[in-house]
Amino acid sequence: MAKKFYYDNVNLLDATITAGTLSPPNFTVSASAVTNEHRITDQSISQSVSNFDDEDAIRIDLSSSKAVDFILWHMSGSDADKLQFYYSTSGTSSLTLVASTQEGELNPNWNIETFSSQSKRYWFVRAHEGTVDNITELILGSALTFENEPDIGIATQEIFATDLNTSLGGVEYANKRHEPKTTWQLNFSNISQTFKNNLVSFEQDVTNFKKFVYYDDSSYHYVRLDSPIKFTEVAFERFSASLKLREQLS
Repeated sequence: MAKKFYYDNVNLLDATITAGTLSPPNFTVSASAVTNEHRITDQSISQSVSNFDDEDAIRIDLSSSKAVDFILWHMSGSDADKLQFYYSTSGTSSLTLVASTQEGELNPNWNIETFSSQSKRYWFVRAHEGTVDNITELILGSALTFENEPDIGIATQEIFATDLNTSLGGVEYANKRHEPKTTWQLNFSNISQTFKNNLVSFEQDVTNFKKFVYYDDSSYHYVRLDSPIKFTEVAFERFSASLKLREQLS
């Protein structure tokens, strides 16, 4: 697999999140069915959706049809039960199953289901055959796949976030504000106009506001864009690009 950015390019922050129950192919609104359902798209992996019991569901209304080819979600712990994902042009009926996890597949950290692109307004997440306790965040949209590998020598750096103070006697005191954060510096020396345009669209979507997931071909990292992307034209319709990413702890 290639390196990718999985990010919200369907405006999840403005989507309407509704709790209910799901009996295929129908969804029924029920405000009491799930607690804290808004946490599924709150840009944080620190708190989970609660009371997400068997056959309960969360509806995500994107307000219009938008292309989606992945569903990526974060779990704060493992779970033996299952999740199912549906889409529809209706908010209550004609739901189509697009992906389903198997028993034992809900693992801590990030989990993903990919499929052929579907342009739909309504998306549904259903707890199936038990209670799902640990889902903290969900991202859906169309992934941005790197057209080629970044230049050799991806730079990484740790931000320690430790404040050091020295007493009058010369003794150092440390205050640790949070766990270290990793940064990544990705450089491309020669990319196409198409990939440059895709990176511009990505940057306009996330700026330094939205968190997203960087997949480095082996692991998923929850990050922000640390600074604006720098582009330089190196030949006709060919560009260099430099990106800096900063890890997010929650």
